[in-house]
Amino acid sequence: MKILLTNDDSWDSPLFQLAMDYLQDMGNVKAVVPAEEQSWKGKAMTRFGPVHLKQLDSFASETHTLSGTPADCANFGIYHLFDKKPDLVISGINMGSNAGLGYASSSGTVGAALEANIAGVPSVALSQVLPKDVFDHWVQVRELLPEKKEMLLKTCWAMLDRVFEFLDKQDGFMSEPVTWNVNFPREASDQWQVLPAILGHSVYTTCFKLHEDGYHHDTESPKIEQGKDVDGVILLDGHVTVTRLDIRAFGRT
Repeated sequence: MKILLTNDDSWDSPLFQLAMDYLQDMGNVKAVVPAEEQSWKGKAMTRFGPVHLKQLDSFASETHTLSGTPADCANFGIYHLFDKKPDLVISGINMGSNAGLGYASSSGTVGAALEANIAGVPSVALSQVLPKDVFDHWVQVRELLPEKKEMLLKTCWAMLDRVFEFLDKQDGFMSEPVTWNVNFPREASDQWQVLPAILGHSVYTTCFKLHEDGYHHDTESPKIEQGKDVDGVILLDGHVTVTRLDIRAFGRT
């Protein structure tokens, strides 16, 4: 199986390294990721000016950076890295949640996965909710807190095993151009499961707050839509959520 790996957090995310290592046993992996972090870019693509490709040598599989958006990376990888289109695109593992309408529609991780669907390729978007102290630390120095890194990586690995067992049982997983939006909880419950979920209508308010030098991106957690099948609710209960996003249904209802 030919797998394209991408993300929106760039090459120095420790969860990109984890995803790369995990996928080695699944098939022929090639990766192209943004040269710099491109969070919150949705499915934006570069329209003007050149993008530049650079190969990295420190990963288990052929890996490149592209000076563009996550969707640029997905499009480039699908059409330029393989002799034929890959069988599957994996986007992530994102550092943070992409549950709920507000975040999923803004996410570069999900945007790259949707770009794969436009090319007719199935995709999986993977996201890991992080404790605030870990997330803030990573944003500042781009590494996980050492005392929490091993535990988080071990947990992610176990969840990935269960997620792909779940996906392999879904009709059309490897044949339909659909994104499977997967979110791992901040803390797994004792009896955590991989559960199907609907995309909650959870949205943020303002994205900008005034600082001394101007307005900066700064959001508060959205109010989560309630319901037993909603991704945000299931995630808070300590379970892994899997939501089917089918671009073929957009605008058809």
